[in-house]
Amino acid sequence: MFNTNTLHNVLNVLITLSALVVAILLATGCTQSVNGALECSQSFVAPSYTAAAVAVLSAVKIAVNIMRDGVSGLIKPQPPVGN
Repeated sequence: MFNTNTLHNVLNVLITLSALVVAILLATGCTQSVNGALECSQSFVAPSYTAAAVAVLSAVKIAVNIMRDGVSGLIKPQPPVGN
């Protein structure tokens, strides 16, 4: 059987790395305008790519949870980890 827990954890890492890219964007030249928009003409990655990556990875993570445990599994307590 496919190990959904591993996929779940890989997606967590990818989402965290995507958030790190946003931090790097801000550190490497993106600025925030008065209306809240990011201006990244000096940065090497457009923030729209990072935002899309976070959204897609999060949606895949939720879909995996629903396929594994059903919709009710999103709110039920998880069983303890066995050894």
